[in-house]
Amino acid sequence: MTRAIIVDCLGRVKGKRLSTVDVIGAGPRSVAGVLEKHKVYVYVKPIEEFLRLKHKVRTYDMLLLSAMSTDKQAVMMAIKYWKKYGKGPIILGGPIVFGYYSLKELEFNVAVYGEAEKTLDELLELGLKDAEVPSLDELANVKGVVFKRKGEIVFTGRRDFLKRNELNQYKPSTRSITGYEQYWAYRVYVEVVRGCSNFHRPLIVTKEKGGCKECSACFKGSMLERLTCPLNVPPGCGYCSVPALYGPSRSRNPEAIIEEIKDMVRYGVTRIVLSASDILDYGRDVLVEPAPLTDPKHPPPNIEWLRKLFNGIFNIDEVSKNEVHVFLENTKASLVNETTAKLLGEYFKGSPIHIGCETGSINHAILIGRPSTPKDVIEATKLLRKYGLKPYVYFIHGLPGQNIETVKKTLEVMDILGKYVEKYTVYKFTPIPGTAFEKYPSPPSAKVDRLSRAIVEEARKMNMKFKKQLIGKTVTAVIVNPYAKNTEYNVAYTLPHGPVILVKNARRYYGFKALVKISNVISDRLVMGEVVKVLSNVRLRALKRK
Repeated sequence: MTRAIIVDCLGRVKGKRLSTVDVIGAGPRSVAGVLEKHKVYVYVKPIEEFLRLKHKVRTYDMLLLSAMSTDKQAVMMAIKYWKKYGKGPIILGGPIVFGYYSLKELEFNVAVYGEAEKTLDELLELGLKDAEVPSLDELANVKGVVFKRKGEIVFTGRRDFLKRNELNQYKPSTRSITGYEQYWAYRVYVEVVRGCSNFHRPLIVTKEKGGCKECSACFKGSMLERLTCPLNVPPGCGYCSVPALYGPSRSRNPEAIIEEIKDMVRYGVTRIVLSASDILDYGRDVLVEPAPLTDPKHPPPNIEWLRKLFNGIFNIDEVSKNEVHVFLENTKASLVNETTAKLLGEYFKGSPIHIGCETGSINHAILIGRPSTPKDVIEATKLLRKYGLKPYVYFIHGLPGQNIETVKKTLEVMDILGKYVEKYTVYKFTPIPGTAFEKYPSPPSAKVDRLSRAIVEEARKMNMKFKKQLIGKTVTAVIVNPYAKNTEYNVAYTLPHGPVILVKNARRYYGFKALVKISNVISDRLVMGEVVKVLSNVRLRALKRK
């Protein structure tokens, strides 16, 4: 039997995660599921663990790499390591392939562009399931692949996005989750919705191309009309590649999601995130079929499908007993109303939920392609808080169009939101290949640019304030590995989700759930605590599939 190893480079940049280290994305498991379907034995490892395998690498016949455009250095490290210890084909996948024209310096045999399932199906049937790379002529006839011919990059053209019924024919791997050393404590993402419903175009780009006075299809057109732009501006927020790379929103069947979660629970997973660019998109695509879901506001959420999914998940024995925590990833403010906020609160009270705001300026929000305004975000945050959720709000500094006025408005919105949010997450704008903003220059850091610095410092100040409110409180957490910067401390992850805690002299508690009392705030990301009580006499890491 052919043996393959998938190396997860996502978010690793230079070979190691610097933040959100307790996250396991859904992408590598989806790829593993396709390989398992073709009777290939597959193992998944994050790159930091892969780089410790040494001669064990020889036991695998091919290498698959999953990465984003910012992870190129990590990919190069993995390829070099594979060349030293292993042999066999190198297959590249993930958002990094969206910028295929910049892959010339990487050593690989085939790269898969966009959704992997059908393309990988074809490649496996053409010999890859036996670790044999198809011939160049065969590759040229497969849609959605990138390869090199005489040193030049060849792209065969994008494949049509999977229809909902096609997507549901594929089953992500669950067995492969055990390749992550501390999967039992990490946030494991389960794909619920693929793609994004925001097919607006950023007007800041269309204006540079002469404007779109004769066409407002992406704002007012039919679902089908929104798919394309006469000016060829990629859809969605200008900084995001999701709608262009993965297409309109499509929902997985509730039964498939529920069974996947049950299987994860049997493997000992304790924290599960329902992965979607907007959880409230779930089932909306069913309401507009056969048209694609390309409108971020209409139709309204599919309450029937949402409730069916949530009921099924919370009827899982371990979830209902609060032994396994299931929580949400994202929602767009454009779909939050009294009904949807109440529904989410009914099942996810006390859980975090992320909302993108990015800028506090209404005009700036429209210019960058946002599906909702800052005012919508404020109202959505109020409603979600009202029904017991903990909103986390995203902002981005250094965006195209940022100026004194937009930053002033952003600071004003952050001040208003401070009454309702649990945390601010601030990112620096990064031009991503294939997005509307890919040709914009990367902005200076917040240390250099005073406008960006104002946003970052305000977020840090507010986050410190939020963290200080935790001092003296007791939370449930799972104790994991020693803290890399000071091994006297162990890291603890709050359940279901919250601040990362450092606990001193806690090695004996490794793998246990415990009550931890917060004693101090180290930074806007870290707090310090002490174990008050161990909640279980069985280590989570000792759990095996029944």
